[in-house]
Amino acid sequence: MNMWVFLSVRLRRWLLMAIALPLARFLVHRLAITADRRDARSARLLHRADSAVTAVSRRTTRRARH
Repeated sequence: MNMWVFLSVRLRRWLLMAIALPLARFLVHRLAITADRRDARSARLLHRADSAVTAVSRRTTRRARH
């Protein structure tokens, strides 16, 4: 059986916001910094992705506080 079946919707959402989103933000940020040193084209794309993930992260933390 799938382990997600046993978790409630609220707990799954919390896991995504608390663990997966910050981890994705960290990884994209590190990739953007590394690409900055090597290749300008992919660095520009990764910086856009970094700012998008950061914006989503900020939005979800604001919603969680209210």
